Amino acid sequence: MKHLIFALFSLFFSQIAHAQFFSMGLKAGMHTQLNHPEDINIGNGDGGFNVGLNGRQFGTQFGGYLRFGKRLFVQPEVTFNSNRTDYVVGESSVGEVIKNEKYQFLDIPVLFGAKLGPVRLHAGPVGHYFLKSTSELTDIDGYEARFKQMTWGWQGGLNIGFKRLSLDFRYEGNFNKLGDHMTFFGDQYQFSDSPARFIVGLNFALIK
Repeated sequence: MKHLIFALFSLFFSQIAHAQFFSMGLKAGMHTQLNHPEDINIGNGDGGFNVGLNGRQFGTQFGGYLRFGKRLFVQPEVTFNSNRTDYVVGESSVGEVIKNEKYQFLDIPVLFGAKLGPVRLHAGPVGHYFLKSTSELTDIDGYEARFKQMTWGWQGGLNIGFKRLSLDFRYEGNFNKLGDHMTFFGDQYQFSDSPARFIVGLNFALIK
């Protein structure tokens, strides 16, 4: 009976793959933050200082995807993201110093799209599940990081396919503000802008 069930499942999935209704694959890529908001002011008076972003940093991601449908499709994904942000901290007593912060998330987008020849257009919501972080901002007295376990945004872009390989170009916007995890002396701070990223990826189809 077990062999019969296994054979039926194998036949079922092979038929799905043959009909090109279902596909799956691996993906890897790089991303960078696009916007550069104005500095935020921490405290006031002689003990106050500014915190700003120092240029653009690049992060990496890798994971996998499923795709259901042919001309019209839905594509859930799971990717592991490693990110880094460099902050310029301006303190009146010591001048400006650079502090970096590294953090890791699982991104879980669910994209809806359409295939036009070799090009797929897609867009949909994305959830960011926080894993862990390390920060040099902890060197500053009064700093505490309070990351939300789950934040939300959206992605949109296009995919260009070449047999089993495809290139992915995406823009990502988010609904939370940059730096909203930062707390100094019990007060929460955030930049005026929400984070936006440009993502470039390479996909390899295991089942096409």
